[in-house]
Amino acid sequence: MRAGEFSEKRQFKRLDLSLPMILRRVSASGKDNEQEGVTLNVSYNGAYVADIEIKNIKPQDTLRISLSVPRDDARDFPFSRVTGKAMVARVEKDAIALEFSEDINRLFVAN
Repeated sequence: MRAGEFSEKRQFKRLDLSLPMILRRVSASGKDNEQEGVTLNVSYNGAYVADIEIKNIKPQDTLRISLSVPRDDARDFPFSRVTGKAMVARVEKDAIALEFSEDINRLFVAN
């Protein structure tokens, strides 16, 4: 790819925030699998999450997620808590990219 051919597809700015995130997936057997990960960056529309077991996670999987933004970081970010569904957009060697669903719940910071 030549310089100039790359175009940024992200609609929202990503902030480098290391936040604990809880990810849940209901397996085919109905068992709820929960694990914790750590975000490397977060935006209004998604997150990049590392430090998780990704062997059973595939692109297009839907996960239930929960993350809290500490008050000091919330000044730079429009919300303090995110819960709901996210789709796995990309799986890499040791991290996943998530895209928040349209019905994700965001608790906004009061000014």
